[in-house]
Amino acid sequence: MAKVLLVIIVIVIVIVFISQAKFLRSLNLSGLFSTSTLSLYGIGQTTTSPQAKPLGGTKPSTQIESPTPPLSGATIPSQNPAVTPGGSTVSQLSPYSGKVRIGSVSASYFGFYSGGSLGQISLYASLGSNERINVTGWLLKGNRGSQFVPGAVNVYDPSGLAEESDIYLANGEVINMYTSYSPIGRNLRLNKCIGYLQNTMVFNPSLPGGCPSVNRSEILNFTGECQNYILSLGSCALPAPNPPIPQNDYSCQSFLNTLNYRGCFERHRGDQDFLSREWRVWTGSQFMDPQHDRIFLFDKNGLLIDEYIY
Repeated sequence: MAKVLLVIIVIVIVIVFISQAKFLRSLNLSGLFSTSTLSLYGIGQTTTSPQAKPLGGTKPSTQIESPTPPLSGATIPSQNPAVTPGGSTVSQLSPYSGKVRIGSVSASYFGFYSGGSLGQISLYASLGSNERINVTGWLLKGNRGSQFVPGAVNVYDPSGLAEESDIYLANGEVINMYTSYSPIGRNLRLNKCIGYLQNTMVFNPSLPGGCPSVNRSEILNFTGECQNYILSLGSCALPAPNPPIPQNDYSCQSFLNTLNYRGCFERHRGDQDFLSREWRVWTGSQFMDPQHDRIFLFDKNGLLIDEYIY
């Protein structure tokens, strides 16, 4: 009898509990209770139905957010950096890429006048046999600054009055740009007589020697003393103010007066190999980082030609 009574009491409690929950739901009083409390009564819970599959078994399309466009002038990474130096796309590359390259870079450490090392950048041309490229106005840009490629004197006249013009590189030619200053106030293309200028002006770095030797046929009629002295002179060396020859040996003295840049220029200007393949430019600009840098070379249209990392 006691067990039957206990079962009846439990049934009554369950009926009252369910009735209370339905009453609260009908009054929409769920906001008065916390979510955890209402969940005990099954109030406020929602049932998530399975996602409907599209017809034909295809997956629903997914909208992908477009990437932020690059800033104007920004470098776009390349999928093939070996073909596109600097991480540029093919459309950003200059048509001169592969034709002119940065061959070497040596940054100055303390500056030319303070006894530090001399900075240098070399540009090399690899062109067709009849191809020439105007490189004046191209831009070299590093992390600390930039420098335009200036003009230079193609054929340095002994008068020193020749004006600079644009630099046209041919195959195998090189421009060496230095952080020092030109003592003649001009950049120039070297030639086979240019070493004579080193006797009267200080170039840094020094100009190359190797001036043409005196042709023996030109001095065969001079005295033995005159010939010995002429042959003793080193390459690109100027005769002494008082050479060891007889004072009345006027023909010898006259010839010695031609052993200088002007005389060499007049004798060899027509030689096929008179002009050198090297151009020298002194910018006085120390824009390269002395420790590490990434140097870019751009053409006049701002398109990338080459880069050099050190």
